[in-house]
Amino acid sequence: MTNFKLKFKNFIFYIVILIFTFLFLHFAVAASPQFLTSWQSNSYVPSWYQGKIFPTRGSLINVSFEIINNDKIADISKNKIRWYINDKLIKNENNGLGIRSLKFINDDFPGGEISVKIAVVDYAAEPLYKIIRIPVVSPEAVIDAPYAERKINTGKNLFRVFPFFFNIKNLNSLSFEWQANEQTSEAAENPQELNLNIDLQTPSRTVINIAAIIKNISNQLEFASKNIKLEVK
Repeated sequence: MTNFKLKFKNFIFYIVILIFTFLFLHFAVAASPQFLTSWQSNSYVPSWYQGKIFPTRGSLINVSFEIINNDKIADISKNKIRWYINDKLIKNENNGLGIRSLKFINDDFPGGEISVKIAVVDYAAEPLYKIIRIPVVSPEAVIDAPYAERKINTGKNLFRVFPFFFNIKNLNSLSFEWQANEQTSEAAENPQELNLNIDLQTPSRTVINIAAIIKNISNQLEFASKNIKLEVK
């Protein structure tokens, strides 16, 4: 019986230690100032797109942040804040205090990433730092081919192409070109669409290669293409 009581006391002791350790770590983390960051790019995407809008070369990017301390947004309007892009100082306290956002044009090429560093130098005993890495992408073309298993019938078949991550404000700044089996095809009234008419005598299992090419009219170096293969039923 004595051994049982001793084991029970030891068990309670360890439980109490675990509870105090958990509470200490919880409040220690909660008390540490944390960065809440966000960034946006003005690259073009379709209106239905709900994902992250990535920048390409020439995109305008807006980065902003808040400091969260004790579950509240901290007042940093009087603090010295320094902004760096790819380790180059862009803004500091000489530009004003409490600068919580930065807009800039991306000069990096697709395939890399932009490093944005934020330093709040006088909020706590030691400076607070945050590094944000923003991927830089190439423009993309996505073909909507609503045909199960990529199999199409003879007769008319409709395709649509959607541009992503171009440096444009509206679709009027883009040109669209369609090809079927490497032959230029006329687009529909809407240049984003292709009404492809497959001859009724086309043999089953014939492969049709559809390609869409999108170009920025004001910048011929900015373009995207997409190819898909389909098979006649």
